[in-house]
Amino acid sequence: MAPVWLIGFLSTVAGVSVGGVIAVLINQFRKSIGTIYAVCVGLLLSLLSVEISPEAISLGNWIIFALGFIAGVFLFEAIHIVFYRNMVRSTESDRSHSLRMGIFLVLILSMHNLPMGMVLATSENFPFGSALLHALILHNIPEGMILFTPMLIAGVRLYKLFLLSLFIAAPVAIGAFIVAWIELESNWLSAFLLSVTVGSIYMVTMKEILPASIKHSSSTYSVIIAALAFGSLTMYLLFL
Repeated sequence: MAPVWLIGFLSTVAGVSVGGVIAVLINQFRKSIGTIYAVCVGLLLSLLSVEISPEAISLGNWIIFALGFIAGVFLFEAIHIVFYRNMVRSTESDRSHSLRMGIFLVLILSMHNLPMGMVLATSENFPFGSALLHALILHNIPEGMILFTPMLIAGVRLYKLFLLSLFIAAPVAIGAFIVAWIELESNWLSAFLLSVTVGSIYMVTMKEILPASIKHSSSTYSVIIAALAFGSLTMYLLFL
């Protein structure tokens, strides 16, 4: 069997790449940008609600989940403050804003993939290991969509996007390798790291992706599309 760090790395690259291909196809129709962002909001919220959060709570408890979630929120806010310092968004062009948003997403997704890799490694001998790997692949598809979309709008070339997918996936391998190296197995640590991931991705979804969807469409349209995407993926995760 392949080492867990390699499985996590390849799964992340695969998920991000599939999402990127979808974004490339949809990007040909610029009127669909608001739609794809809204779909990503629904997909990510569904994965957080149905897959990752329940796993974190079952491994630990509500207190650990709350602490990890708060840590993820603060992690996002710290990066957000540093990244957008001294920037006036209202004067930015769409292309410049899309590039900044894409780079910001690269940083956030890379940072949250480190604990995901660590959780994946600690879960290798736990019953939920395959479920977590399934969630890892699935949630990287919408992440690839939301990452590639602003980069495509900013005019970034495809080969650079492929390199970005490798960059984002690398922390998964690093986190898994570190845990395997020190032979660490802790349900509470897994629960906390999963909760940090939930908090950071939730903030990215609500403060970066949803506003981008509303900007290119409307709040009502974005909420409706996000709700449809949320319901569709939730049905798939629960009953398929």
